[in-house]
Amino acid sequence: MVNVKPFKAYRFDESKAGKLANLVAPPYDIIKGDMIDKLQSLSEYNMAWITKNKPEEGDTPTNNQYTRAKGHLDKWIRHGILKQDDTDSFYVYGQDFEIDGKQLFRFGFIGLIELEEFAKKAPSTGAFTGVLQHEETLPKDIEDRLNLCRTCMTNFGQIFVIYPDHERKIDTILEKYMKSTPVGDVIDGDGIRHRLWRISKKYDVQEITRLMKDRYVIIADGHHRYKTALALSKENPGLQTAKYRMMTFVNMSNPGLVVLPTHRLIQNLDYFSKDMLLKAIKEYFDLEAFTAKEKMFEVMNRRFKEGKNCFGLFINDGKFHVLTLKSQGVMDSLLPDKSPALRKLDVAILHALILDKMLGIDREKLAEGTMKGGGYVIYIKGIGDTVDESIQSVKKGAQAVFFMNPTRVQEVEAVSRNFEVMPQKSTFFQPKVWTGFTLNKLL
Repeated sequence: MVNVKPFKAYRFDESKAGKLANLVAPPYDIIKGDMIDKLQSLSEYNMAWITKNKPEEGDTPTNNQYTRAKGHLDKWIRHGILKQDDTDSFYVYGQDFEIDGKQLFRFGFIGLIELEEFAKKAPSTGAFTGVLQHEETLPKDIEDRLNLCRTCMTNFGQIFVIYPDHERKIDTILEKYMKSTPVGDVIDGDGIRHRLWRISKKYDVQEITRLMKDRYVIIADGHHRYKTALALSKENPGLQTAKYRMMTFVNMSNPGLVVLPTHRLIQNLDYFSKDMLLKAIKEYFDLEAFTAKEKMFEVMNRRFKEGKNCFGLFINDGKFHVLTLKSQGVMDSLLPDKSPALRKLDVAILHALILDKMLGIDREKLAEGTMKGGGYVIYIKGIGDTVDESIQSVKKGAQAVFFMNPTRVQEVEAVSRNFEVMPQKSTFFQPKVWTGFTLNKLL
């Protein structure tokens, strides 16, 4: 059973804190380098002062980046910068954004979920409900987030989950509130508009809780944050509030739910031959070459709409290649213990057939990859100028870049329902869910 409940969120009081646009921030994991200083310079109350407080020389176990974060939080609450709502509520969170010139709107609700371990199998009777993970996570130390949670005992950032509601029963409730004036309204530096509405009417709150009980949720973004919450709950078995975690819930059928691709940049292989790679590829793929990347992506998109498995490839040979899989049969032998739903995924084919079988990048080598560099594979989010930057990286010394089509939401659901996980970084849900619109204190 998925137990979702409302809560009394702490929210910024703009009359004391200033404009909300200067206070909220992107998720902690994409705040890096100069962005930290930029966000903190916007306001002394920007969330980055808490979620990305910097370590300092001379830090001690009792005076460090986490205790400083707690100092900010306590001060903001004491001075009324953050105020707690007086009624248990859910919160509608909507985002207006643009992808490839198309205007989109994604919305869901913020609430608390009772924590449970990731589901491993279906129940013997009745409909399946529970929490599912959809992709493998890169080895990553959760100690940083756990230290912040231990010190502040507060949920700051969101975990983004999707759930099935094809009849849109919950969306219908949310849409009623979106007709009113939002309690938060921000346009960020990328032109994305974030709005927040409060749901406090008792009947609607109870109805959302009731409707969620017989459903399941799939973590779209925030696997590590969920594992951190589980760890904190186990450390505090007598604390009831630690058994819950704040999340943003979005219906899988929401028309604004967009998944973008994550490309793979290959580097640091001890031995790499363009000719040998192309020869190996031709055994399993139909290979086409173009002189322009635009043509490559045009063909990739057409193959995607036709339901075919294909990739783009640039290896600095003056061409942009499109690889289209000849037959699914090879995946039956490579991943015999996996479901047909997983075996037919583009990312599964790329990882098993090309990265592992052809290039020797096995699970251990994959584990060394990051979003920022190092290892044999760098994961490149398919947004902005990243495609051109990855091409330039190959021209400057990286060995290859494989371009991906996006994973479909239906594919995420199908694999998750089989209690399987996709390769790491199989999905990139855009836009990100921002931090600071609602906070949930555990103590």
